[in-house]
Amino acid sequence: MFFLTGFSFILTLKLMKLQLKHIDIQIAAVLFLFSIHLWPGPGRVNDPALLPDTDQKFNFAIIGDRTGAGPDSWKILDQAIEEINRLQPDFAVMIGDAIEGSRQSAQNPYEWEEAFSHLDALKVPLFLIPGNHDIFNASSYRLWKEKIGQPYHAFSYRGCRFLFLNTEESHGTGEEGLGTQQMRFIRDEIVNQPYRHLFLFMHQPMWILDEGLGKQWKEIEKLLQSRSYTVVAGHLHVLAAKRKDGNLMLIQGPTGGHMRMQRNPALGFFQHITWVTVDRGRPVFAFIEPGRIYGESTALQAYQRYVQSIMLLDHYSSE
Repeated sequence: MFFLTGFSFILTLKLMKLQLKHIDIQIAAVLFLFSIHLWPGPGRVNDPALLPDTDQKFNFAIIGDRTGAGPDSWKILDQAIEEINRLQPDFAVMIGDAIEGSRQSAQNPYEWEEAFSHLDALKVPLFLIPGNHDIFNASSYRLWKEKIGQPYHAFSYRGCRFLFLNTEESHGTGEEGLGTQQMRFIRDEIVNQPYRHLFLFMHQPMWILDEGLGKQWKEIEKLLQSRSYTVVAGHLHVLAAKRKDGNLMLIQGPTGGHMRMQRNPALGFFQHITWVTVDRGRPVFAFIEPGRIYGESTALQAYQRYVQSIMLLDHYSSE
């Protein structure tokens, strides 16, 4: 009996030891699998194959309204232009109201000369959209066509289509809103042109209006169904946006223009440019406040001051 009992005891110990060994293996396996998820695999770091295809990725900047703030508006716009030049996007878009617009027709050419004396500092291609300060009567409409060209147009770039609308077209055609010809142009662009993503730019945010432009926007919106698009407007001098079926509808804030209240980024009241990164037709947006981007000169000056301070310390420590 003792023999059987002792044998059973020894056998039980061996079985327990074997089970514990298996438990150790199981624990080790679980920890190993867990560590794979916590620690990035080698394919996520130091892998040049993950670099984006340069033919599919690009950047552009959006400049806002600069009217209503007097001469100081140029200082902010000039700073924004300088910083855009440092960032070197593929191109820039100004969402309208480049000039104040004078009811005295003879004055407007001089306002455009002043505007281009600043805008010409841009080192990237610039696309202008007419605002209600730029085009406000038949004379200013003719001046736009003379100085800049067609007030609405489109182009393709790296798989995307860029459509520039003129919400002030009625001053040239005498028709309500966008006019018959521009609406025909828009339909053709949305329906017949090939693109991964469509960017529509306009000065007045048509989608928040009721009559005229608002009714025409509802027609445009029907054409946009099942399309991938982004809409950008200005006019209100405040940053605001919403999404419609996943598509961003953005109101660009001012770049030098007057604001209805003091700086308050939480409410959309701050001077800024919009930086857009597009990768394979998918846009990502960032809003940059002028005055917070530093160039090479800052680093060079800092280095000189650093070297001078070290030399001074060495001088005093040797005395």
